[in-house]
Formats: sequence, structure tokens, C-alpha cells
Amino acid sequence: MNSLRDKIIQFFSRVKNSIFHFSASVKESKNIFRPGQAQAELDKKLVFSLAKSRWPSFKQLKYVKKYLNPTEQLAIGVCLAIILFSSIFLAARFYKTHLQVIPVAGGDYIEGAVGSIKYINPLYASFSDLDSDLTELVYSSLFKRNANAELVNDLAIGYEISSDGKVYTIKIRSDAVWHNMSPVTVDDIVFTFETIKNIKYKSPLRSAFTGVEISKVDDKTIQFNLAEPYAAFLDLLNFGILPQELWQQIEPASASLAELNLKPIGSGKYKFKSLVKDKSGNLRTYILTRNENYYGEKAHINTISFKLFGNLEETISALNNNLIDGLSYLPEQDKSQVVAQDSLNFYNLNLPKLSAVFFNSKSGLALMDKRVRQALAYAIDKNEIVNKVMAGNARVIDGPILPNSFAYNNQIKKYDYSTATSSNLLTGAGWKIVELTEADLVQAEKDLTDKDEAIKKQAEAKIRMGAGKWRVKDNNYLVIKLTTVDNQEYGQAAELIAKFWNDVNVKTEINLVPANQIQVDVIKSRAFDALIYGEITGADPDPYALWHSSQIGQSGLNIADYANKEVDKLLEDGRLTLDIKARQEKYKKFQEIIAEDEPAIFLYSPNYTYVQSKKIKGFNVKSIISPSDRFDDIARWYINTGKKIIW
Repeated sequence: MNSLRDKIIQFFSRVKNSIFHFSASVKESKNIFRPGQAQAELDKKLVFSLAKSRWPSFKQLKYVKKYLNPTEQLAIGVCLAIILFSSIFLAARFYKTHLQVIPVAGGDYIEGAVGSIKYINPLYASFSDLDSDLTELVYSSLFKRNANAELVNDLAIGYEISSDGKVYTIKIRSDAVWHNMSPVTVDDIVFTFETIKNIKYKSPLRSAFTGVEISKVDDKTIQFNLAEPYAAFLDLLNFGILPQELWQQIEPASASLAELNLKPIGSGKYKFKSLVKDKSGNLRTYILTRNENYYGEKAHINTISFKLFGNLEETISALNNNLIDGLSYLPEQDKSQVVAQDSLNFYNLNLPKLSAVFFNSKSGLALMDKRVRQALAYAIDKNEIVNKVMAGNARVIDGPILPNSFAYNNQIKKYDYSTATSSNLLTGAGWKIVELTEADLVQAEKDLTDKDEAIKKQAEAKIRMGAGKWRVKDNNYLVIKLTTVDNQEYGQAAELIAKFWNDVNVKTEINLVPANQIQVDVIKSRAFDALIYGEITGADPDPYALWHSSQIGQSGLNIADYANKEVDKLLEDGRLTLDIKARQEKYKKFQEIIAEDEPAIFLYSPNYTYVQSKKIKGFNVKSIISPSDRFDDIARWYINTGKKIIW
């Protein structure tokens, strides 16, 4: 190798320096430099002393082929190829491992929603999902939820709970400022809480804080004092905080009319920028801009705009025409209306909501018998409902506490689809099958004119049933009026359930009620035999409000008017203790009793489908407690990207 190097150096030196005027052939030139090491060293010294550079110039490289033999040329070519390949490989590896694509600030996101905006105000936002969405973005709270729906600090930086579970002491951060640059203080938090509790403001949050008082400990500390322990208390402290300086100037009676409801001042990640109304004065677009002075992780996206539509069809049309980048909620039944689905992300978020058939046992003797309720549960194929009605975008459930809760009991009695079991239970409860023929109905028509009221009543019952095989007991036919909200999801579910019950010879009549009438006309008055309805269970598994006997009646949420002293005691104890294991045991026993009594048939827990254009990156939410929680990680959403070298 040294000999080859010497020859190259000597060759280029001779070309560059004509002083030697070699006239011998290349073969002779090679021989001159092979006699010995001493001669080679002398030649090198001579060349080095005359050459301006030890390296050949670019022009001299063209003579290489005249000097090197084919083998040597091949060797050099291979070496150069290896060097080139290695360089490319190392450069690619460096790019991959050291050049990182990162989100950068910029871009605008437009979301479509159905409805109107009225109260961007923590006091009243719970009246509307859209108001709640905006309130989530504009205001800060003591605690918030992360992408996994877990409760984490926001304005709070730490807390302590007294040993008796009645006193919560919370430390507040000192670097938060309002959108008008005034500092957020402990006084603002105390003011907001007192406003919620003030009956003059008529906030729906008021009832949640009955028996709770707040006090200011110092400039960085507040204290909540509870009349009795409540394990899920921290979950209640996610309401937005209002600026006292602005809201204390507004009389309580005028609070719902204040301009601050539409042009709010908060301390959240985004702040009010502008709104657009149509010629009729209806709000059509609402725009928020990034809060550059936010105390936490700042958002990347410049503006978040909400475009408002009159119905879902208009919203989907806007999505199809690229007028919006996202859809706040897409029912599974309407997914087929969305075109270019490859350009969209469909996020199916876990939502603590359940859909069930609630029984009104006071509507008749039949439903008072738990064997009948159990039989009706066995007759329903829940999987078919999930597949046909929800297109698979839901989970089958068996009880009032959902599977992702720490209190869930997987060992409870389950009512897997079995018409044989259903029929046996109905027969065992005394409900035998009789057949009504067309001839029977003809006779019933004649009996309607009979003077005997008993015969006339029986004739009316037969005509109502129609021809077929039906269940009867003590001359009374088993008829269930199945009521639900008049929408596509529950309407289809009702049709399937009616079919399932008819298959076990139970006459089922469907009653569809408009959504704006269901509460007053049906639920409050308990005007139903069986009701298909949905309930939000909340972040904590505490089902007190839904199943305790104190919640029976028009003002309560115990839709089935279920009363059980053992269940009452379990629910009371479960919400008072902070010991998770103790709570688990209480709620597991509660689920066992409910599964045996079957005051409701628990059908499925639907997912919340959120749609976004693929140009929006960084969305990582998996579970939500309320629809507005889809914005929990909005600080990590991004549109624009940049690159930086990392070492």
C-alpha cells in the first residue's frame, strides 16, 4: 500500500513539475522507484520540496488511468463506492435519529356544531354542550382532566384532606393571569364558589355543593368544609373560575343577560377574539385565539372557530365541502353520509354513559314480579342491538357501573340472550300462552256491544292484542308499552326490543316521544311501563343520585323508583369513605343486588365519535367524562411543523 501511495505522489509531482522531463515509458518509471526504500524516500523528499501541495489538483486526476493498472483502478473505485455508500447511510441515519419534526405555532381549526351559543359562563354552561365546550377553552378551574379522563391539577398545585374527610385544603398557583392581564387570586375562587351557591344566580351547580362552605386561609390557600365526607368531592371542583373584579359589578338578577356571557374574560388556553352574526342577528361563527400569557403549556393552533348550523345534515354537508375541519359529534348512524373518510380521523372516545330499559313496576302487576323483569332481560340480544343500531360503536353492559370503573363487578349475574330461559321464567310466573285466531277477533268485535262490562272489557283486550300467541294470566294479557325518545338510535333500539319480546309472546307497543317533551310528559310523571333512556354516570362510580330511594319522585333521578333498604345503606356508606377498597366492596354488593332485582335492563355504553381532519395532529384523548373533555389535550394539537437537530 505504501508503494502505491509513493507511485501516485511521484506521478503527479512529475506532471506538475516539468523539471524532470521523464521520457521513459510508464513501465520504466515504475521500475525506477522499485529499487529500494532509500531511493523512494529521496524521491519523496524531492517531490515534496518542489510541490506546492501534497495533494493532486482536480485537473491532475484525469491522468490517473494512465498511471494505474486496471486492478489498482478497480480497488480505488470499490473504495470510493464504499465511502460514498457509507456517507449516504450515515447521513440518512443522522437525519432519522437527530433531525426531529416538531409542532410549531400556527394554523387555524374550524369545528362545526349544531345549536346556539348563549352562556360561556361556568355558572350556566352545563345547560348546553356547546356552551360547555367554549367554557372549557376559555376558563381555568381548580382541577381539570387529562387525556385519560384522570383528575389533575390546574389552578391548584396541591391539596390535603383531613383525616375525617370533611376538610379540603388547597394551594393555588401564583402565576395565572386573566385575559386582561390582571392576576388570578384566591379571592376570585372564593367569589366564584359563593356565586354558585347564591340562589339568586340560579346556577344548576348549586345543588352539588349543599352543605359545603369555603374560606380563604391566606393569599395562596383556600379551604372547603363539608358537612359530611364525600369521596367524590374533588371531581366537583372542575368548574371554571370567574374574575371577581368584573362579575361583582353585575347584579345577580342580570347575570344571565350580561355581555360577559358572550365576550368572556377567563384565564384559560384560549380567549375571545370575535363573533359573526347573520343578517337576522343569529350567531353563526365564534372565534377564539391562543392565549399567549397562559401559565401552563401553551397551545400551538392560532385560532379555534366554531361554525354553527341548524341541524346535523347541514354540518355534515359543510364537512364534506371542506368548510370545516371537524365535527363535534357524529352519531354512528350518520357516518355513511360523510364522504372522503380517508381524509378524516374518527375518534371513538369512551364516555361514562349508559343506555338502559327502565321498568316502572307501579304501572302494573306484571312488572312488580322480578321473574317477569328477568325474563324480559333474557329475551333481548344486546349484541344484535349494538351491531345493528350502533354499528358496533358501543360496549355491551350488564349493570349500572361501567367496566372501566375501579368499582366494576364482573361477577354479577348476567342476562345472556336465551329465549328458552325467558319463556321458562314467564311460564313459572304464571303467564301461559294462549292463541287468538281471526275467529276470536271476529267474536270480540261482536262482544263490544255486549252489555256485560266484563265481556266488553275482555273483547277490547283481545282486539288490542290482535291475532297471535300471547301471554295471559288471570284473564289479563301481558302488554308492555315501550316508550323512548323519538330519534334514530332509540327508535331502532325500540323496534328490535319489541321484536325480541314479541318472540317470547309478550305484546309490545312502541311509544316515541319528542326529545323536548320526554322529561315533563314521561319521566317526571313516570308515565311509562318500560323506558329506553340514557344516563351519564360521571367520573366517580357513586350511583347515589340514580338508585337511592331518596331520589324517587318527580325531582329525583331514580327513574325506576327503585327502593331497597340494603342498597340505600351501601350507597350511603360508599360515598362517605375515602378508602377505595372499602368503596369497591360496597359497590360490588350493590351491583349484585341490582342484577338480581333487575329494575332496569342495562343495554350498552355508547362511544362518543369525534371527527377531525387529518391535518390536525396531536389529538390523544381516549376517555371523556363530558363532551367538552375532548379539548383536554388541545395544547398538544398542531397543524404546522418544523425541524430541529437533537443530539
